[in-house]
Amino acid sequence: MELKIQNVNIIKSADIKLNGLTVIVGENDSGKSTVGRVLFSVIKSLVNTKASNVRKQEKQLEKHVQSLYRRLASVGIGQYPIAGSNRKVSPLPRNTYEFIGELKKVESIDEFLQYINKLIDGLDTATPRMKSLMKKDLNLIGICMTEKDNRAASLFTEFSYLVESEFLNQFGNEDSNSVSINLYSDDSSKPYFSYTAVKGAVESSYKNEETLEDVTYVETPLYLHILDSLMYAGAYREIDKSHRPLRPMIPYHIKDFVEKMNASRSFLGSDGQFKLFFDNPIDTADIVGGKFSYDDNRKSIVFVKDDMSILPLNTASGIKSFGVLQILLEGGFIDANRPLVWDEPENHLHPKWQIEFAKVIVQIYKSGVPVVITTHSPYFLQAIRYYSAKEKVENFVSYYMAQPTENNLVEMEEVTKDLNRVFKKLAAPLTEIMNVDAARKGLEL
Repeated sequence: MELKIQNVNIIKSADIKLNGLTVIVGENDSGKSTVGRVLFSVIKSLVNTKASNVRKQEKQLEKHVQSLYRRLASVGIGQYPIAGSNRKVSPLPRNTYEFIGELKKVESIDEFLQYINKLIDGLDTATPRMKSLMKKDLNLIGICMTEKDNRAASLFTEFSYLVESEFLNQFGNEDSNSVSINLYSDDSSKPYFSYTAVKGAVESSYKNEETLEDVTYVETPLYLHILDSLMYAGAYREIDKSHRPLRPMIPYHIKDFVEKMNASRSFLGSDGQFKLFFDNPIDTADIVGGKFSYDDNRKSIVFVKDDMSILPLNTASGIKSFGVLQILLEGGFIDANRPLVWDEPENHLHPKWQIEFAKVIVQIYKSGVPVVITTHSPYFLQAIRYYSAKEKVENFVSYYMAQPTENNLVEMEEVTKDLNRVFKKLAAPLTEIMNVDAARKGLEL
């Protein structure tokens, strides 16, 4: 995959490869998180509308088939003969569900519908108006079965909601009247998702070829100990629709994360009921000395160590980081079609555990999961370099660095072949304060 961004938030331009393990480096407030949130919004809008569009079409199809069957019954065509009546037995399947099932199996939908159309023409008990209504039902059934996936309008609405939830009113930057986002598949010169806004005029399009099924964005593992509170909160659209102004509002990526963590109660501690689909199962227990499970008595996720069950609130932040990985892996929330985006994982980790965390991330990528990581830690960055080389996947790791441009904007520059520049920049603050003797002399002057 490849994500191209123009004039979003403080990003002037970014062209990010997403085929493997992608590492985005930069200082605070340099647009690193923006890339992840844009990617999350694009994938989620595609996934959400695909699922909702299928449900909508199924619902419409069922509605029109039921209408056809009711009209047939009204003119004396039923599924079973009734003694003492002139009711005729319908040659159609017994009920609407069997009808839909048959419709989905036939080689030619047109021929099947033409057959029914002739049956309607031959009904001597139906008025011309009733026949017309039946044929209208038949036509709508054909549309539901044969029209192309036309979810472009709902996709635009969904993406707009997600952008509003993630960025509120700070999506485009102030120095440009245009915003552009394009997501490309691995082997396509044309984007399968495109969003362009020029001076308020918005265009969006997509190609029905995407294979991604979900995406997870992790902002912080600390949400683990306030899951109940966050479950009560609503994402932007939920608040907007329910008109509950006293209900706390959170970005959609937090709501999505919380729902996945909360869903873990159905599989944590299930003694391997949910097995990982990896060649080499990934286990974080050796690193943190225990595993997360679900305690029915406490109605809470707990960290189990040496026969002790510890609530997340009383668990070290670093342990929660590995716990989130454990839950995402065991729940199947990340895989080859469900990328992982993690924003600055080093924030809650000792340098030693930063290195261990990077090792697990490389293992996860090697198992087939696309991963996007943002960081400003030289420890974490070097660990990614080391373990990707050790695991022989370094050719599939891409590094990007946020570079300042005019007007306080940034460009994401690929630095895969020039990482020394990155380390030099990350080490610069430490270099400035290394000479303690000079500082003492300065204080004495």
